[in-house]
Amino acid sequence: MARLWNLKERLLNRDFRDFATLEYERVRTKDIRDIQRLKYHRNLDMAKTGQSDASLNGLISYQRKIEGLVKLDQGVVAMGTIKVRENDDLLASIRFGYDRHRKAPVMALRDHDNIPMWKPLDWRELLGRLSSLHPKATDGLEFGHSFFARDIQRTVPSDFESLGKMYDLIIEKSFRSNKYFGKGVLPLDAGVLEHLHRPILFPASIKGHEILRLTEVNAHYLVFQPFLKTSSAILHLTREEIQEMLQNARVDRIAKLRFGLVLGIREGQLYIGKRNVENTQGMDWKTFREAMESPAHSAKVKYYLAKKIVKEKDFVIEKDAIRLESGRWTAYLKRHYKDGRWHYAETGRNNQELHFRPADGPVMVHLRTHFSDSENLQMALDAIKEQKLDIRKIENTLNI
Repeated sequence: MARLWNLKERLLNRDFRDFATLEYERVRTKDIRDIQRLKYHRNLDMAKTGQSDASLNGLISYQRKIEGLVKLDQGVVAMGTIKVRENDDLLASIRFGYDRHRKAPVMALRDHDNIPMWKPLDWRELLGRLSSLHPKATDGLEFGHSFFARDIQRTVPSDFESLGKMYDLIIEKSFRSNKYFGKGVLPLDAGVLEHLHRPILFPASIKGHEILRLTEVNAHYLVFQPFLKTSSAILHLTREEIQEMLQNARVDRIAKLRFGLVLGIREGQLYIGKRNVENTQGMDWKTFREAMESPAHSAKVKYYLAKKIVKEKDFVIEKDAIRLESGRWTAYLKRHYKDGRWHYAETGRNNQELHFRPADGPVMVHLRTHFSDSENLQMALDAIKEQKLDIRKIENTLNI
């Protein structure tokens, strides 16, 4: 049968005739990358010896899988990549894409011969892979990513916005999956010009972003872009503004207050901070006395500062705060300044002010029910159970 098939192919198939004449028994099978030519080789072997080599069948199976990977890759629009390094060592490189046929996000944890091995996006597998990374010689890992905006706009412009949101979610969850990624972010310092294209942690949020990437430096200003968002927002800061931020960074933040205010302390003196929404300065700090005398604060705000903060010391502090996340919900446990007991608050669809209440038994039940998948759940439950009153007081600093 094999001989009859080969005879027919020689008569009708020029490609087969060329292979039989020019390549068969002249080219090593392991050097053949074409599955059709491997099949030609197998058929010629069958006609000659009556059997085919098992290794040849293995090569055909291998090339069939490679062709499957290539075909899948052709239907995927690349969204971006995540790369994790320690110094010059690349620890992980993960690709993300959008399968146009299945209309679903995909990921590739590894390549084969530079062909991505795409699979459906699996949060457990992705975050498990990233969370397992650990530095060997340093205290942090460099988390980097690239968003392929032009590729998406060119191939699937109608899906650009939705894919951008998906990529933002991937980056945020990935970054928060490993504590060493945060430790690898450089703090803002006087040597910021040396950190081109690196993520930099600012001492205060600027237009909703605390981690920015330096993308350009010129004689007049420095250009930054959000690091954990695909936003096209560009922030321009002068060197003078950077210096002012560094000065403000020396204020230690104690608590987030009502009315968008922050309580801080520097060299034993209280400060009141307020986010500057008119420019990119992030936070404006004033001494407590200056804040009480400032016309920028209403009588209601000044009464709140004098009565609730100074007299009653009714606020929760940021030190040792615990954050829990589940879906669109975020919850916080923070210690009350006056007695050190834990208080609880959560936020959902909007960014309304948080209202903290004592964390007790019903709060524990609520956390177990609605935050069962939060990695900090057990830490929060243990903290509420213990209710240690060992918080360090700062009352001696309230000499206003």
